[in-house]
Amino acid sequence: MPKERSPGANRTLSGLAHSYQYPTIIAMSDLAHRERTDQAAPMLPPAAWSPVPGVRDPKLAEQVAAALEAEVIRAGWPVGALIGSEEQLMARFGVGRGVLREAIKLAEHRQFARMRRGHNGGLVVAEPSFDAVNESLAIYFEFSKIGLDEIFGARKVLEQFSAALAASSLDDEHVLTLRQAIDEEAGSDSDAACAAAFDFHVTVAEATKNVALLLFVQALASLTDGPLQIASHDQTKPKGLGPAIHRDHQEIAEAIAAGDGLRARDAMVRHLEALKASVLDIDVPVFGSGERAEKGQRMTSRRLASTIAELIRRDIVASGWPVGTSLGFEPELLQRYGVSRAPFREAVRILESHSVVRMRRGSEGGMVVTAPDGREVIRAVSLYLRYRGMDRAQIREVREELEIATLQLAIEKLTVDGVERLRATLDRERSWPDENFPAVSHDLHRVIAELCGNRAIAFLVSIIMQLMAEQLSTAVPVPESPDAIRHAHQSIVDAMVARDLPLATRRMRKHLRALSDAIPRR
Repeated sequence: MPKERSPGANRTLSGLAHSYQYPTIIAMSDLAHRERTDQAAPMLPPAAWSPVPGVRDPKLAEQVAAALEAEVIRAGWPVGALIGSEEQLMARFGVGRGVLREAIKLAEHRQFARMRRGHNGGLVVAEPSFDAVNESLAIYFEFSKIGLDEIFGARKVLEQFSAALAASSLDDEHVLTLRQAIDEEAGSDSDAACAAAFDFHVTVAEATKNVALLLFVQALASLTDGPLQIASHDQTKPKGLGPAIHRDHQEIAEAIAAGDGLRARDAMVRHLEALKASVLDIDVPVFGSGERAEKGQRMTSRRLASTIAELIRRDIVASGWPVGTSLGFEPELLQRYGVSRAPFREAVRILESHSVVRMRRGSEGGMVVTAPDGREVIRAVSLYLRYRGMDRAQIREVREELEIATLQLAIEKLTVDGVERLRATLDRERSWPDENFPAVSHDLHRVIAELCGNRAIAFLVSIIMQLMAEQLSTAVPVPESPDAIRHAHQSIVDAMVARDLPLATRRMRKHLRALSDAIPRR
């Protein structure tokens, strides 16, 4: 859990108009649509480290949200501190109520602030919720229709590393926890064994003490949870899935307890491949199944509003996520879901915070389906990890594993068109002026991630790139020179084109470690 912070309910934050614009990494699925669309006069100067070119000029509300976010971080994230009332913030930033409320929605989505009603109400500093961040990831994956094959591919990359890292860092407490989990599995039926499968993988990730690994492992495992339970009841499949899971877990746990990282890694890979084989040919949606919804309730709030939000979301998934379509007006929706107005409106607020729906006025309005913004999901997750104190060693650990995986997959799938994309990216770097080089410095990593063909891995790479960019924005001196980065990128591409994976891996690790070494120590 994050370190405890004093509530400070009556304190206020000041100086929120400090010039600041956070660096932005665009989600992989958004990259083809980057345009400069907003012509509002910029309130804030460019960031010191803005890694992606072509990012549209931020709207005024986004600038206000960024300034609020920066001040919360600078103040040490004092949970419960009052930032200001609507009137105070409108006056402070010189914006209207509409702009401010849009900025507050962004702040609530990113979970660094929330509106408090009543006496001493206003915008207050909030503590990011693991459940909400986990839910944001799941929602974006289901909206993007990322399938089981890609999710299991990402699980394999992260969890073989998780097993190996746990073997090298496991303490006695976690050894006991791991063995207790194994004992509870013994002799259990298929339902209990599948439930234990989720808990076991989370327990291993917890042992690594890497907050990003834990978040990513839990999010990905929750997405395969429903299909795994369905597989355990599939009459067309051989019996014994539960006992097989238990045997695999025993083997992994024994290797971890013995400190044998290589054996733990290999056992985890075999286990995940077996799980994938059990569910990959099942003709059911990855998301929105009743089994998955029940499992989701185990990890999230059991309030009625959360249940209604899950039911609405499940219906949206089942209908193909029809963006722009109205699901109906409040009176008919209350009747459809058999709920009163208060919990329904709270459910809508939950869905709005994840950009699943929005309420629109007028004869063609009602509850309208919207498209989750990958950039906002990336931002929310990176902020959560920053709040949890993810340090540069943890960033480097996860980024290396993910990017080496994308490198290997990209080389395996490299085509003539792919080579041309890599070379065009290098040409762009060479022609880009040094004074604004950070704007293109991450493009090669983005292209490699796209070429790997696994959208789940690519999206997680985006999150870690965002987090590293934020940390590098405070680096003094600035990390590697533009020429050094150009040279490193050229050497990586040369090895990729030659399909020399060991050399490409070596060069990528060296480059990423040089970047992470520039992150200030906390």
